[in-house]
Amino acid sequence: MTKVRLVTLLVVIAHWVVAVLHLFLAVKVLPAPNNNVSWLAITLITLGHLGVFIALWKLSDKLTGFVSSIFFLAALGADLYEHFLHASANNVFTVAPGDWTPPFDASVFILLALEILGCLLGILLLGRRTRNNSQRPFASHSVLS
Repeated sequence: MTKVRLVTLLVVIAHWVVAVLHLFLAVKVLPAPNNNVSWLAITLITLGHLGVFIALWKLSDKLTGFVSSIFFLAALGADLYEHFLHASANNVFTVAPGDWTPPFDASVFILLALEILGCLLGILLLGRRTRNNSQRPFASHSVLS
């Protein structure tokens, strides 16, 4: 396993941990009708991360880069829309002040950083070339031939 794949695996695991903790922090910040953790959301988040984890473990660099880029771009788009653009109770600019607001805001920014890092690593994997032999190109050609 290459270093880029290993770092991407660690980013996927860290993103899953922060995403699940973020759901529990959102419960503390949101008003009464929306203040319960959805086990369906936790299950879907876990399945998405597990899919990327398996792709990183088993697929080629290009397919892995494509899968992880799409996954992190989708997560980044949802994160940016829900926490920065959409006028809702869990927007970081309009969330009600309280004891749980700073950890909630921190989890939003940590998720944002992990998603950007995941996109960059996915693009790196997507652009990698795999070489079957360890020789450099033209190394087997002789000057005399």
